[in-house]
Amino acid sequence: MPELPELEAISKYLTKKLSGEIVARFDTFFHTVIRFPDTKTIQTLLVGARLEKVSRKGKLMVFQFRSIDTYLHLCIDHGLIGRFAWEKVKAPAKTVLRLKFQSGSSLIYHDRRLHGAIWLFHGTNKENTLFPSKVRNYGPDILTISLDEFKSRIRQYRGEIKGVLTKQEFVTGIGNAYADEILFNARIHPFTKRTNLSSSEIERLYKSCTSILGHGVSEITNWLFTTDKIDNQRFWRKELFRIHLRGEQPCYNCGKSISSIKANRRITNFCRTCQTSRNKNFI
Repeated sequence: MPELPELEAISKYLTKKLSGEIVARFDTFFHTVIRFPDTKTIQTLLVGARLEKVSRKGKLMVFQFRSIDTYLHLCIDHGLIGRFAWEKVKAPAKTVLRLKFQSGSSLIYHDRRLHGAIWLFHGTNKENTLFPSKVRNYGPDILTISLDEFKSRIRQYRGEIKGVLTKQEFVTGIGNAYADEILFNARIHPFTKRTNLSSSEIERLYKSCTSILGHGVSEITNWLFTTDKIDNQRFWRKELFRIHLRGEQPCYNCGKSISSIKANRRITNFCRTCQTSRNKNFI
């Protein structure tokens, strides 16, 4: 699933490439992914609209358009494996939508599992244009808050720290993969209860969040502008990741084998030597 670094970098890249472009066509091929409104209404509203900016709200990509006095937010949730790509001669399987611009550029969104979702909201007030209801409970973006706010918010949670990090109500943008990277960098065991973390460990965790995510945004942005490949997540993660999906491989720090545990339909990777557990019964 794309997380904050990929989405932030892609939004910057698409803003640079497409800002000012006018929509010539909007085509959808799997209408079950459209949440609101219906396809025909979206086509009517978007064709002729000018793209002002592509941004991110949590894990949502938001295409911000303007059509005369109407502001439009095209919101896309990638689900597990949704991706953007520039349209080529042969579109990928399960291409969900195509945004074709008057300049000839054509952006597609494809999703093999069709787990994603698409909404379009519009209004005459730019600041009050709506977002999907799921964002109402979102916490602040992790890259925008101070250490003091991080500490204040994290006190509200008592569970295992990896689960806390991935709660979008706590902070938005962190998912399963980058939570592993953040905790490895902070040398904190993923199954440690938040209540067992010291003040210095929480400070280290905050610094790790900003460091790992900020570095990811910077590196992926550079790769995007160098290669123009938007759907290259596998390469980005292979280059960036030091722990996630590297089970049984040697740890970058100590050389011991990286552990891999699957629970609740997600994989957690960590190093038992570098990220020691306070729970002596943990195998």
